[in-house]
Amino acid sequence: MSVMFWRERKDYIYAVLTIVLVMSLTFYLRGLPMHTFWSGFLFGVTVLIVFSGYDYYRFRRRRNERLRQVVPQVDLTPQSQAEQDLLKLLDEQKDYYEKKMAGIRHFDEDLTDVVRLWSHQMKVPLSVLNLMGQTDDFTRDELKDQTFQLENYLNMLLHYLRLNHEQTDYRFTHVPMKPLIQAIVRKFAPLFIRKGLSVTVDGDATWTTDEKWLSFALEQIISNAVKYTKKGKVSVRISPRSVRISDTGIGILKEDLPRLFEHGFTGYNGRRDKKATGLGFFLAKEVADRLSLSIDVASEIDKGTTVTVYRSELALKK
Repeated sequence: MSVMFWRERKDYIYAVLTIVLVMSLTFYLRGLPMHTFWSGFLFGVTVLIVFSGYDYYRFRRRRNERLRQVVPQVDLTPQSQAEQDLLKLLDEQKDYYEKKMAGIRHFDEDLTDVVRLWSHQMKVPLSVLNLMGQTDDFTRDELKDQTFQLENYLNMLLHYLRLNHEQTDYRFTHVPMKPLIQAIVRKFAPLFIRKGLSVTVDGDATWTTDEKWLSFALEQIISNAVKYTKKGKVSVRISPRSVRISDTGIGILKEDLPRLFEHGFTGYNGRRDKKATGLGFFLAKEVADRLSLSIDVASEIDKGTTVTVYRSELALKK
């Protein structure tokens, strides 16, 4: 309120300061005794303070009267148990919507960061395709590789948006895990072949889970395994309790593991691969949390990484 008051009176303040400046210059240039000026100045300041205080009091009173006219004062003191229960319900509703708004703001911030990282990923295949179009120097396999990357990145963003949508439903059914893993491996077969990597899928089990979302989470893990493995193999071991995905890639620093599931965190991999954005593990963890799954990562630099997706104890009893 005080800020508004002084903002409205700023013209008068500037006028008073100008008068004081002119008077002081006049006394100085004409060689008049300055003690006379200071005596008059102190008297004027005293009068100005008294007048300003009275003016501020009138300003506050007018403002409060206008507020009462626009928003009448309502006595919310409960007069009965029913009114007390109603006020309690209103407070609960207020807290609910405040938390909901805070969640929306948090999602908007996360979405901005995710889209920024996603656009960074999209630039690479788009730049390569643009270069191919300019030089006409490309093969069909190279073209398929870049379009596959674009499709994969677009799929990541669409799944993230669906994942955080209120109407996203989860359909839990009995899912044979080996066919699901094999379908993912076939999707990434061109990358395995191009890099000369071998892949094995051992074991089998049936999980009660959402097939579509689990497949998406495992895709992110297998995609990272292929991406950061230059030679060797990727192996998948399926059991009733877990799915273990191991590679012989560049590995992850021990101190990077606690932050591995933060969106945008790339750590050691990001320093070695400038195209890394850290979205894969972040999205896999987001899906796992919603499916009541847990993810554990063990890694050693230049020896490989093992990512294990565990079922909850409740899911194991089904």
